[in-house]
Amino acid sequence: MRIAFLALAVGASIPHVDAADFARSSAFESVDAFVAAATSFQPATSKSDLSPLFTVRELGQREDPKTGKPIAATSIQSAVALWADDSYAVVFVTAAPPTEATGSAVGVLFLLKRTNDSWRIADHQRFVATGKEAEVSAKLTAGTGSGYHLGSEGMEPVVTVKESQGGRGYAYQISASYTLKASKLKRLNLE
Repeated sequence: MRIAFLALAVGASIPHVDAADFARSSAFESVDAFVAAATSFQPATSKSDLSPLFTVRELGQREDPKTGKPIAATSIQSAVALWADDSYAVVFVTAAPPTEATGSAVGVLFLLKRTNDSWRIADHQRFVATGKEAEVSAKLTAGTGSGYHLGSEGMEPVVTVKESQGGRGYAYQISASYTLKASKLKRLNLE
């Protein structure tokens, strides 16, 4: 009896993460709770309004009936909190929809905002790469502990997202950097 009560008490202290609660309107008790919900999210079987973010159209020959068909990722590959302070957090989530004609990768950069005692999605940017060597990655390139964003009064995070496209002799990479501006993700342009 005592062991059962202890197990119930321990289970009650661990937050329950339900992938069904992974939606634009969802509130999360922490950034870690958001990462856990994203990690367990299954876009192909979920009816969440976030499923289309992890869906791509099948590429292929025009005569192939599968060409153009939306293909959702069956699971999330990774979800990583890149940066957080008391009010905001930046999380990068990746998936690989099972396309047949060529590989594909999707990455979504989420900006979370803390309101009262919960975290909610404030903004997001979606990135897609296709080809044999398709990959989407992100890293914190400036921010807390990494340096200053030029022209700011303090430290702002700067996240650089890289898309690796193509393959078989036609591979290339493109990248862009983002920071926070008025509760939105803002692309940094050379001026």
